Amino acid sequence: MKTYINELAPWEKKKEHYRNIQLGKEVKIQKGDIKSQATEMITSQIASTNAIIASKNIRTDTINNLTYDMESIENGIYGIKAAFEWGISDVVWQIEQDSEKLKEFLEFVYATSDKVIKNLRRDAEEDYGSGKIDLALHSLQELSTENQYDFSVHMSMGIIYLFHKIDKEKALSCFDKVIHHAGKLSAAYYTSYALLYKALIKRDYGLIKEAESLTNQAIKTLPNFTEAVYQNAQYNALLNKPDKVIPLLKKAINSDIIYCLKINNEKDFDGMRSQINKLFEEVRDEKNKKVEHKQTELEEKASLLDSTITYIMEIGYDIPEAFHVKSLKEKNTEVANTIANNSIFDASIADLILSLLNKRLQHNEAKLKDKCQEIKEDLENEIHEMNSKLSEIKKRGHFLYFFLYLLAGQIVAIPIGLSMETFTGIYIAEALLLALCLYWNIILPRSRWERICALLKDKEDKLDQIVKRIGSIDQYLDDFLPI
Repeated sequence: MKTYINELAPWEKKKEHYRNIQLGKEVKIQKGDIKSQATEMITSQIASTNAIIASKNIRTDTINNLTYDMESIENGIYGIKAAFEWGISDVVWQIEQDSEKLKEFLEFVYATSDKVIKNLRRDAEEDYGSGKIDLALHSLQELSTENQYDFSVHMSMGIIYLFHKIDKEKALSCFDKVIHHAGKLSAAYYTSYALLYKALIKRDYGLIKEAESLTNQAIKTLPNFTEAVYQNAQYNALLNKPDKVIPLLKKAINSDIIYCLKINNEKDFDGMRSQINKLFEEVRDEKNKKVEHKQTELEEKASLLDSTITYIMEIGYDIPEAFHVKSLKEKNTEVANTIANNSIFDASIADLILSLLNKRLQHNEAKLKDKCQEIKEDLENEIHEMNSKLSEIKKRGHFLYFFLYLLAGQIVAIPIGLSMETFTGIYIAEALLLALCLYWNIILPRSRWERICALLKDKEDKLDQIVKRIGSIDQYLDDFLPI
């Protein structure tokens, strides 16, 4: 195995797609450049990659959704994951130094330092970011004797010695100091960070077992450090240990599918391509299954929404067009077509579409729930009014009112009967009064009572249905897993 002691190894040199990433620009510009050039690199590699990874029918306008946002890039090597390459590691460290996490730490470390030391620290960082390597190194060397707790000084020096001065022994010494000081401060991230650099130099020296051991230590120090997992897989591949490589690569891919492209183009894995292709197939099948399950859940939610809208319209209420699920169903068809492309990236894009659909559906469901609550309140008010009317009708339908009306009616019935100048006239008038009292106080109230009772039951049934549908919507909103 060739060693690279006094020169940069091929894996340490900057690749063409990152040609514009170099010290000398502001952090904000650096982050934007990494984002745009990483997207360009991913788009280019997708076009010519393994069909299991990405199909030829993949929608190029959706690829941006699979790349890195500014928040990921702000998190440095931990956030950009598969987009990280050693050739841009000096710029990645420039971004890392701008993080709030490190700034808070440095503020604490230099709290008791005098103004001269604080200014020296500031100047060193500014010179590093500006690409004034010799000035930065001079300030950093002075700082290294002033504050032993600032491991970031040794990190910056190590990167300068490794990539700009090509003095790997001095770089190794600096990274050892980072591991020591960061470890004492329980700064797991920076300890793991330095372990990766130390492993890199060991690889340059041809000491692959040591490199593997160091990256394994980095994983133990920070288990969710994806790039450490990937690099450990690389070293295990060089040691021809596929039984260790495959689980590590799967873990990396599950964290960031862009690793599929990186793995596919990495020569370190050429000795186990058949196993890796099987891994790609396994990842693809798992993603397809997962997405199909989510699609089924989404269809169930859409069906619930649709049936609730139909029911509400059937009972006489209007529902705005925005509540309907026609556009969601069309998008679901798009998801099915994307899944049919049968690749890891297509499944991931389908996953993203489902995520957006789920958010829209949850928004519609929340609005529909509010509408159901409004209808519920209306029905409850109507039921209350009907019960009040029933109470009045029950009072009017009482036999006491019948006798009172019959007695009071004598004032009119007797004079009318006498005016007929026949004895039977009184019977006729009394019969008419009796019939009128029966109809008004017994027959009519009972008829209205029965009609209102039927309406009341209908309203109560509708209320019961609305309450059940609100409960169903609540259950779906609570149970459906975010994508």
